[in-house]
Amino acid sequence: MSKYEELRTILSDERHLLDALSDLGYSPEVSPAGLSLYGYLGDERPEKANIVIRRRQLNSASNDIGFARDANGVYRALISEYDRGIGFDDAWLGRIAQTYKERQTMAVAKAKGYRFVGRQVVETQAGKKVQLHFAVR
Repeated sequence: MSKYEELRTILSDERHLLDALSDLGYSPEVSPAGLSLYGYLGDERPEKANIVIRRRQLNSASNDIGFARDANGVYRALISEYDRGIGFDDAWLGRIAQTYKERQTMAVAKAKGYRFVGRQVVETQAGKKVQLHFAVR
């Protein structure tokens, strides 16, 4: 049985997190009270999370992955050692955070009256960088 690890994130807005997960192809379950996480054998684990990606959406030998809101309103990712080892690791969480930030930026820009005109991925010395382009209405 693989132990769950608790990983800090910068994610605090449920709507943007759900949108980011959806953009990446997941259909998470949501519960303000928390949902139990299940291991690869279908065994109920003691960990609970407010947002859960069920194992059937991940890998046949995966455990559920959860996001639990802490007392400060920030989500902690609950990911098993096994799943971190097969690609649901810091880079995967980084893709979620990047998509989350894009969703958040789009919402703020829209609220301020800007119109989205495009998204571009540019290569920099530090790696790939996403640029969102907006215009004044």
